[in-house]
Amino acid sequence: MTMRILQVALIFLSSLVVAKGQTDEIDDRKSIAETVKTAFFAGHFNELDQIAGEYRTSKARTSSGIWKLTIFYSVFGAPESHPPYGERSFAGFEQQAKRWIDEAPDSKSAHIAYATLLYRHAFFIRGDGYAPSVAPEKWSGFFEYLNKAHKQLAASKGFASSDPHWYATMLDVAKGENWSEPDFDALFDEATTREPYYYETYFAAIERKLPIWGGTVEDVERLIDHAVMLTSPEDGVGFYARGYWYAMDRYFGSDIFQNSRVDWPKLNAGFESLVKQYPDAWNLNTFARIACIALDAEATHKAFVQLNGRIISGTWPNDAMAQTCEEWSRHESSK
Repeated sequence: MTMRILQVALIFLSSLVVAKGQTDEIDDRKSIAETVKTAFFAGHFNELDQIAGEYRTSKARTSSGIWKLTIFYSVFGAPESHPPYGERSFAGFEQQAKRWIDEAPDSKSAHIAYATLLYRHAFFIRGDGYAPSVAPEKWSGFFEYLNKAHKQLAASKGFASSDPHWYATMLDVAKGENWSEPDFDALFDEATTREPYYYETYFAAIERKLPIWGGTVEDVERLIDHAVMLTSPEDGVGFYARGYWYAMDRYFGSDIFQNSRVDWPKLNAGFESLVKQYPDAWNLNTFARIACIALDAEATHKAFVQLNGRIISGTWPNDAMAQTCEEWSRHESSK
């Protein structure tokens, strides 16, 4: 199989989708999300504050290295997981969040969760496409809920911004409100000064720098390099991998090496650093996938050897791609 044929095959395979496979990472996320959702709708707000407080103080991570606090708040960023998805599901979430605030007005997490719901409601109205694709009548509702989210965060900043997700949420709102670059960057700098290891802050900033939001591929590269500098005392160069992993999944896809400024030797080193710190199968599967797209047989084979058969379908577009990459890398490495 020539390199060109393999590359074409990988692009085709990556356009197909399957969704199965379990890992400790998936189990971690499911467990946290179910606990939070159950407590939320049962009105056990004190339990929610205890969970968030523990995650915030301990900076506890999942097996892949993501903050558990991020998974906590992801429940409020995904009302679609509580069918029927639509205005009714948002109304149910938002009413319950307001009850939480009424019961615990000084709760950091209550205010952040409510703002997150308002932000997601704004984008439910707008849709996630480019601005020209948005129907004119949807803009007023979008900005109404975005403004509500902004006001909620601004009013709670004095006590809630000690939670790093406050900044991640405000950066999302700032993206939607199209803040000027200096204002956005000032908020980002404030966030990373207070907590440089909360990855969701960087992911929110990367999103803003993507071309879909008016940024450039150079902006993305500069931001990720800056994030590596800020996180290197504990993470080495691992965030170069995390940052481009996020950008790939959100925007670039399998064309990342053609359409971005990513540097494969730096990305390879980033994944080496990441899987040394967090040798989780979730991370190793992604390392193998991206190394295969980069046509680096040695790195791909090394990742598969470390995986030792722990293939997680949920990290690959489809099972065929994982099998193709494993067989190809094993064959090339045996030459």
